[in-house]
Amino acid sequence: MLPLGKPTINGKPTSVNTDFARQTIFLAQQLECSENYIAGILYQIMSESPNIDPINCMERAVSTFHKRRQYLVDSLRFLLDATEAAESPEAPQNYKRLANFVLTELILGSREAATDVTLAHKVFKEIGKLDVDIGKAEIARKNAGSNTIVPPAGQGEHHLFLSHDGLLFTYLCRKPGIGL
Repeated sequence: MLPLGKPTINGKPTSVNTDFARQTIFLAQQLECSENYIAGILYQIMSESPNIDPINCMERAVSTFHKRRQYLVDSLRFLLDATEAAESPEAPQNYKRLANFVLTELILGSREAATDVTLAHKVFKEIGKLDVDIGKAEIARKNAGSNTIVPPAGQGEHHLFLSHDGLLFTYLCRKPGIGL
């Protein structure tokens, strides 16, 4: 859990308030990632736009999270494309070096212990979760509303919904499907 006071964010001790901690925890739960990673995103957004309101900050954090995921997928795609191109006899030496790196480090991976998981395994696991994630996004899109409410501490269940134009809306619900 993100501690109050001065947690380390992006390698630096940083002062945070209860709203920042609550938003971080909420987004980390909804996006299924670490609180430290989300804290880094929120901190970056707030540093770039110190007067941003909490709603826009959370929406930008979700957008930034997904952009970073897309950049990672694009990078992997480029590496895999270069690996495939390296199979050609006239492929540049750089492609062959990239192919060697991809095969030895990313696909086969180096493991310190038998319990370590390779990047390839993690990628295939994430691909397997896509059906569930796409289903959630589709349900959220269909149930989208028009207001955003920052989740107050200790009240009701929190659900994320996407609007028809792709913007994030957060609803505080006492019962699933009933927005306040």
